[in-house]
Amino acid sequence: MTRLFLLLAALAAVSTAGAQTYTGALEAGDEQLDSGEYLDEYAVTASFGQTVRAVVTSSDFDTYVIVKSASGAQNENDDCAEGDTSRSCADFEVDRDGRVRILVTSYAVGETGEYSVEITTEGEASTTPPAMTGLEPGRLGPGDDVLPEGEYVDRQTVEITNDGEVLTVTMTSSEFDPYVAIMAPDGTVEQNDDCTEGDFARSCLEVAAYELGTYTILATSFEPAQTGRYQLEIDVSDFDDPERPPVRGAEGSVQTGALEDGDETLDLGEYVDEYAITGTGGPLVVDLRSDAFDTYLVVIGPDGQAMENDDYQGALDRSLVVVDTRDGEMYRVLVTSYEAGETGRYRLEMRDEVAAVSSGVRTEAGVLEEGDNQLEAGEYYDRFTFDAVPGQRLRADLTSSVFDTYIALQTPSGEAFEDDDGGGEAGHSVLNLDLTEAGTYTVFVTSYGPEETGAYQLALDLTESFGRATTAPAVDTRSTSGALRLEFEQTSTGAFDAGDQRLSSGEYVEVHTFDAEPGQAVRVEMTSDDVDTYLIVEGPNGQALSNDDYEGSQRQSVVEFSAIEGGRYRVRATTYRPGEVGAYEIRLTAADALQPEPPAYDRIVGLFVGISDYSRMSGLRWTAEDATIARDAMIAAGMRPEDGVLLTDSDATLANVQGAIDDLVLEADEETMFVMFFSGHGGQYERSEFQRQDPDGIDESLELYDVELLDDDLDAMLSALPSKRQLIVVDACFSGGLAKDIISRPG
Repeated sequence: MTRLFLLLAALAAVSTAGAQTYTGALEAGDEQLDSGEYLDEYAVTASFGQTVRAVVTSSDFDTYVIVKSASGAQNENDDCAEGDTSRSCADFEVDRDGRVRILVTSYAVGETGEYSVEITTEGEASTTPPAMTGLEPGRLGPGDDVLPEGEYVDRQTVEITNDGEVLTVTMTSSEFDPYVAIMAPDGTVEQNDDCTEGDFARSCLEVAAYELGTYTILATSFEPAQTGRYQLEIDVSDFDDPERPPVRGAEGSVQTGALEDGDETLDLGEYVDEYAITGTGGPLVVDLRSDAFDTYLVVIGPDGQAMENDDYQGALDRSLVVVDTRDGEMYRVLVTSYEAGETGRYRLEMRDEVAAVSSGVRTEAGVLEEGDNQLEAGEYYDRFTFDAVPGQRLRADLTSSVFDTYIALQTPSGEAFEDDDGGGEAGHSVLNLDLTEAGTYTVFVTSYGPEETGAYQLALDLTESFGRATTAPAVDTRSTSGALRLEFEQTSTGAFDAGDQRLSSGEYVEVHTFDAEPGQAVRVEMTSDDVDTYLIVEGPNGQALSNDDYEGSQRQSVVEFSAIEGGRYRVRATTYRPGEVGAYEIRLTAADALQPEPPAYDRIVGLFVGISDYSRMSGLRWTAEDATIARDAMIAAGMRPEDGVLLTDSDATLANVQGAIDDLVLEADEETMFVMFFSGHGGQYERSEFQRQDPDGIDESLELYDVELLDDDLDAMLSALPSKRQLIVVDACFSGGLAKDIISRPG
């Protein structure tokens, strides 16, 4: 999950049904209502037609309770009976499916003390809830969820159950500057500030729903901590209604459709839909997405020139083309699939962009200091904005000599990209991205830990990335503008250069695909005389396998596996270091069998190490908890509790790790499965002597509570174990380099 924008997509955990009793206390430091009373919040999920009842009792203060529904409507109560200042009772008949919030507070400002609250959900959900259309009243203020930058937010959901529907939302307020966003079932977010430039009282969004499911509407404000009443107008209508104008989203024309039996077909059997758009004399961005088939997109100009794309940035569900258009000329857009006969719904967005945005390097020098805005976890941050269009590439380079840097980028649509130590050290964070949207991007400069302060330098380098439309082969001949197709028992060639896509850490990457059958044994081998190879193979379910140096060779990477499921696999060919260029080869083979199955194990033993509270370097969050969770998972998988050694924080010393492994050496045998889990800091140390199996001259380390544990020393510890099967899981910086010393052969 991302650290900066988590709350935009997440819904808080809530109780679901029945009667629940909670105890708590109002105290200084709690959230406060606008009028100053302290408050605590509880929540339940309820459906239209049910009743939520809340009863608050306290002998320490004059109670007050507010029950607020997902629509923003609410009921509140001071005294259950006249003069009964120790109890407040409120019933609310749910008017909208979703989360109902219960705010426990006091009648007078500043009252504190202990209380209990009983929350009861009664009745059955109605099968005919009111349509989510018309004006929905609401209010932003204390008690609402809060976004990372401090804006209050209300959420409502709309269920799209029919093909070809359009969701339209207008948010109006005379008391604050409204801001509205819509999150689709796949997590895609579209958002709007002002319906028209300078219209600070209304925000408008129109989304063509290309997939069925639950859409979440987020009603919020442009500035942090703004409060007040608002109206939300929500409409679901038929996209195919001849009376309605073409859908216009935040950035352009949106079409929804479906490839299906009966459509026109290309010569190779792929179904195709065709659209026409008139050029405006500037760049045209055509963006195709589908969660039902492998998209393929072709744009043909008035002179017959074509540009096509299969898998944009390696994504099977997205194709994107940028074309420079001539004013008044007609351009054909062909929506099709990679394979013949594929069908399903899709979303096509066509938007005209401004013709040019300046490129170049922009530098900023700043200071994180007390008084800056803070994230929820306490990190100070500064933010900078810039405008860009598709076709540009950004390198954002953040450095500081006094704090552990962290950088994030928010796109115009709200998507987030982040980096911690992509520059290779704690004070250097780097993002390398191809920009695919037009509009204003926001860069957040912050720190890894809370309340870190100090000076920093930020460099934003905007350059041209991928070119515009060029002459392409006939439509039915697949071009190399997307992923390259690999065939079994054949060798393919490629080359990294400045025109390639990059990973966020700066390495050039080229994407290849192949299809495999369930159970098929696959070997993917990458070799190069020019670069230090790195290979990543991702399956249809999103799980990935990777390899850096095969048997110690920096010029060869190999991934071997038995396909768990059939379907399309993606191969990401890249390099170990950013910016490496040169030629490479990839060979795909289908072996009769991989290595023999490891022997069955009759017992699991394990060592689980997690360090959050370091004495000699900056602390980490959740890493100690990770070790506990990993141990619990292995117990659930059959390990006896007494066979799992847990070392966290100050217990995770070199002596304790060595002692735990020594004890497990005595207890284990060949048929024992050994598991080691580590979550914490990792490091790198220069080595003076040469090692053939580790030729880069650098030792990687696990940073224990008191001292570093180098990879060579860890290898020596583990080599004493008689277990034939060992599982080593490391969640730390530079963990990939440990494989050169810990693993001697694939598998």
